[in-house]
Amino acid sequence: MEAATATAFVGRIAPKLLEFLAANHKLRQNLEHDITYIQREFALISAAIQQDDECRWRSGTLGDHVQRAWIQIIRDLAHAIEDCIDRFMHRVTISGTSTWIRQAVYRVQTVTVRKEFAKAIRELKKISQESSKLRETYYNASIGAGTFPSASSSAVASAPETTTEMAIDDTVSARSPVGMDAPRDELLELIQQQQQQLKVISVVGFDGIGKTLLVRHVYQSMMSQYEVRAWVCAANQRGASDVVEEILRQLGIPTTSTNGGGNLSKFCRILRLCLQTKRFFIVLDDMRTEFWHDIKDAFVGLNGRVLVTTAIQSVANACSSSAAHDHVYAMKSLPDGHSRQLFFKEAFQDDDPPIGKEDQLGSEALKKCDGLPLALVTTARYLQSTGNPTRENWATLCHNLGAHLETKEMLARMKRVLVQSYTSLVKHDVKTCLLCLGIYPSGRTVRRGSLIRKWCAEGFIPGDYMCNALDAAIGNFKELLNRSIIQRTDASSKNITDQVKTYHTHGMMLEFILHMSKCDNFITLLYDQLAPPPPPSKIRWLSLHEASARVANDLSLVRSLTIFGRAHDSVLDFSKYELLRVLDLEECGNHLEDKHLREICSNLLLLRYLSLGAAIKVTMLPKEIKKLQLLETLDLQQGVGGRRMHKLQTWLSENSKLETVAGFVVDNNKSQGFAQLIEHMKHLTKVKIWCQQSSNNSKDPLASGGGSSSNNNNNCTHLSEKGPSRGSSREAPT
Repeated sequence: MEAATATAFVGRIAPKLLEFLAANHKLRQNLEHDITYIQREFALISAAIQQDDECRWRSGTLGDHVQRAWIQIIRDLAHAIEDCIDRFMHRVTISGTSTWIRQAVYRVQTVTVRKEFAKAIRELKKISQESSKLRETYYNASIGAGTFPSASSSAVASAPETTTEMAIDDTVSARSPVGMDAPRDELLELIQQQQQQLKVISVVGFDGIGKTLLVRHVYQSMMSQYEVRAWVCAANQRGASDVVEEILRQLGIPTTSTNGGGNLSKFCRILRLCLQTKRFFIVLDDMRTEFWHDIKDAFVGLNGRVLVTTAIQSVANACSSSAAHDHVYAMKSLPDGHSRQLFFKEAFQDDDPPIGKEDQLGSEALKKCDGLPLALVTTARYLQSTGNPTRENWATLCHNLGAHLETKEMLARMKRVLVQSYTSLVKHDVKTCLLCLGIYPSGRTVRRGSLIRKWCAEGFIPGDYMCNALDAAIGNFKELLNRSIIQRTDASSKNITDQVKTYHTHGMMLEFILHMSKCDNFITLLYDQLAPPPPPSKIRWLSLHEASARVANDLSLVRSLTIFGRAHDSVLDFSKYELLRVLDLEECGNHLEDKHLREICSNLLLLRYLSLGAAIKVTMLPKEIKKLQLLETLDLQQGVGGRRMHKLQTWLSENSKLETVAGFVVDNNKSQGFAQLIEHMKHLTKVKIWCQQSSNNSKDPLASGGGSSSNNNNNCTHLSEKGPSRGSSREAPT
């Protein structure tokens, strides 16, 4: 986790420093050596953290305590540097369109601020140097004491990881699997179609959802109908040639290769000669890389079935795209009834457990397992091993399920699956985006567009000359979807492009990432409980779930605030926040009014994302909105009325960074003015407004657009205009 967050910081700190100093030439000259030092230091820090991350998660070892402490120090340093830049940037930056006289006067007025910034940068350089010296001193001491893990121990620890899926399904294969009857019948029907042709069926879904278990039962029931059969765990093989060689070995055909890595084309020719007119059934289990196109020549034109299991959608699509009758079968999690049946069957080791449907025992565990068979099995067995099966006891244990995943041996198989999913994400900014999902309650659906805009506002995804931040964020979302880590909840037929509108994260994955985030002080989650642990002294990403208690902590460092339900008034004192980038009040239960929006606009000068919910009654935009020069998303769910709408154009300058605007209500007389306002905003990519229909005028220039839709409840028309206003080619997330 440290690598994901710290690398994201490193990626945006250097450009931010350069951008800031480019507008302050004298300051740049004075600090040039210090800035260069910090840039080089962070390049090394980034590399070291990435290496440690690979070692920690792939090997399963925690590393030495010195390394952990050093990573904590330099992560805090990364935060401190960004805090320093954000604090001073808006205080010394002036519009480039100002006259030279105005710029000269402004430089004189900000002399003291610039000196403070220079002092802060030099202090951070000193801290960086001291942390490097400390690490070197204690790292050498730990090497001398022999406490640093060796490469050989890491290799041994990582060996079992590749056989996780097989080990998982061995635990339940001896008995009839729960909830697999319908998927088995569907898969059998697909197999039995097009009998005289090659057919490749890919079974795709999140690790632990039961892909291997399902395919194994189908394989065993169909064995007698095929002359040639083979089952290969693709994850255990080093490449395509090893997979084909293993198939040949299972068919009893010797090969000349002794250590693997033989000639692929030769192996494919031998396999094709062996199969010829025979009907074959071959399973390639847990395929993590796409190599089907390298081996398909061994099967094309023959009569048989190839079943592939994978957690990666792109791999499934590639394997099942050679012929029209190939098929991708998406595994679904278990419905509530089957989830309860499997959970209590494992918890009580009884095919008919004495639990009624109305019994609330295990309700918290069932919610967090989210229909994932492996999670249900491992969690049920763990809870059963603790004794005292009462709702209160099990609820207490499930409250800290993420922590138990880290330490309890009975949950080790579930942890291996979650770690495999996490480490399969190659890019560290994708990992950071995944960890951000920890702010949402379990089972909560999230809109794709809102999430992507939040990632951009947080600055986790630095753009470059080849790919801007928005496109990179969309790519990260697609990667999480491709890896089956998140799943769609809205597959509306009206969605022509089949893009995901809403989604949710698997419950156990959410527990895993939330535990990692809280341990490393990435996310602070507050909610009502009997004995809540004290929050950390430095809070930067804050999420409240029905948290009615007063928050006495310093909130000046908070960068993201998300509220679900009601919160204490102490949290809603927006004058406390100095560095807030993201303010999500869409599901806030507190009744806020115009004065609160005025306070937000007056104090949160670094705000980039603002979303207000149903409980917040805003009737007009305050004139202080012009202070939010960095605002990218303004989402007012319930709509802002027509009063003062005619002044909006004067409040938002042509340099406005607004990309998404939603929630405005305009009548027929003012809709044309709003259209002119849209043209006024250069960066705008998405607009959602409500156009009131007048009884005496049905010709509304906005409501007549092809993308509008009628709403009979409030006699309004909702218009969504996607796409940039000034020739940009960026995709606007919805």
